[in-house]
Amino acid sequence: MELFFVAPLSALETLIGKYISYLIFGAVLAAVLLSLIVFGMGVPMLGSWLSVSLVVLAVLFASLGIGFIISLISQTDTQAVQYAMIVLLTSVFFSGFLLGLNTLWQPVRIISWTLPATYGILLLRDIMLRGTVLDLSIFIPLVAFGAGLFILAWWLLRRSMQKI
Repeated sequence: MELFFVAPLSALETLIGKYISYLIFGAVLAAVLLSLIVFGMGVPMLGSWLSVSLVVLAVLFASLGIGFIISLISQTDTQAVQYAMIVLLTSVFFSGFLLGLNTLWQPVRIISWTLPATYGILLLRDIMLRGTVLDLSIFIPLVAFGAGLFILAWWLLRRSMQKI
């Protein structure tokens, strides 16, 4: 990060560059995994590839926001890894991946809706396995959530770059 602090880049330019690079990397990985799932394992794709692509990009966008915020609030690498593991485990257990959201206790369901994986699981399940169109009542809050995380990450990065 020291290199970015002395570079002639603003916090916004730095963050946009990082977002774009990680979005491209994540999109390539998602394309490979989706291809393996659909063509290799025979999981049906009843919906639109465009809708699936939009959902994957939105989930990546929101997840990157969480990752950047974790990296900006962490004091050490060990602390960042611990925060990331907490978010990962929370995402696995409370996003509807293992148990349906309706089986979770109501306060836990509130936590579930703060995780991008919850939105992604619901949207991808409906599009891929049920063949429904993109549900904007779930997709728009996911994009708004990602935008809010982007703004928060930008503010935190700008604040930390001003300290130097």
